[in-house]
Amino acid sequence: MFIYLNRTGYNGLFRLNSDGAFNVPAGRYTKPRICDAVNLRRVATALALPGVTLGRARFDCTVDSAQAGDFLYFDPPYAPLSKTARFTSYTTEGFDAGDQQHLRDVVVTLARRGCYVVMSNSTAPDIARLYEDSDEVKAAGLRCYRIPARRSINSNATRRGVVEEYVITNVR
Repeated sequence: MFIYLNRTGYNGLFRLNSDGAFNVPAGRYTKPRICDAVNLRRVATALALPGVTLGRARFDCTVDSAQAGDFLYFDPPYAPLSKTARFTSYTTEGFDAGDQQHLRDVVVTLARRGCYVVMSNSTAPDIARLYEDSDEVKAAGLRCYRIPARRSINSNATRRGVVEEYVITNVR
């Protein structure tokens, strides 16, 4: 179902409303490629390897079970880039500045433990302060990379295009 929604929803967006229901409009695709059998088999083979598990949990639930050598990827709702761009409600719980701070603390804890961590986020000033200006982040061996990312979703078509986003990681 997830693959179907991803391939047929507007620009592959996944979003839940305040009731926890999927609320993305249908995309305008004439022949969406819903099943890429070759790729699905490759992914299934990789996930079936010994010691590989795939999970989804609230970010702070990972701390108790993560061990040195584990790989964790965090993709939080991105911090707004401007005061008028305040949409952070991709889930019923939302994700505010306090959650961003807590996520930073979790990422630092996991990196210090010897886990491999990758996190993406916006280049909003709040995120820069949490990561680029943090001695804790540097001491944990994390680096902040600004990378170009193409954006296809915006109510104003002229504002679609390339923006910078962060990839924060200790993976070399």
